[in-house]
Amino acid sequence: MQVLTEPKSALGKQYKKLFSMNNVKLHFTEGATRLIARKAMSKNTGARGLRSILESILTEAMFEVPDSITEGSQSIQAVLVDEEAVGSVGTPGCGAKILKGDNVLQQFVEETESKEKRKEDEAKRAQSM
Repeated sequence: MQVLTEPKSALGKQYKKLFSMNNVKLHFTEGATRLIARKAMSKNTGARGLRSILESILTEAMFEVPDSITEGSQSIQAVLVDEEAVGSVGTPGCGAKILKGDNVLQQFVEETESKEKRKEDEAKRAQSM
């Protein structure tokens, strides 16, 4: 998981830079980065297989973002890679989600954090019983 985010030349950073060239934010959820790492490990490709996995998740978005700029449609604000976009270890996901509109990414992150907090609270309650 660290290979995606920490080194200077991390793939996650490279793709974020690529999308930022079109003024689009790229966001990976923590669960998505874990799943991407698990997929690479299950294929025994390690860090080398990460690029292939990321390309399959982001391909549609990489074509959609520049097209939206030239077509003048509602601008794409962010691209989101979550667990649904990645899929499971044995099956492909639906691909990155393209978010249009103001503050859409912020709203999504806040909703996700509140859902995770509720799940944690429920788990604590279940343990205390």
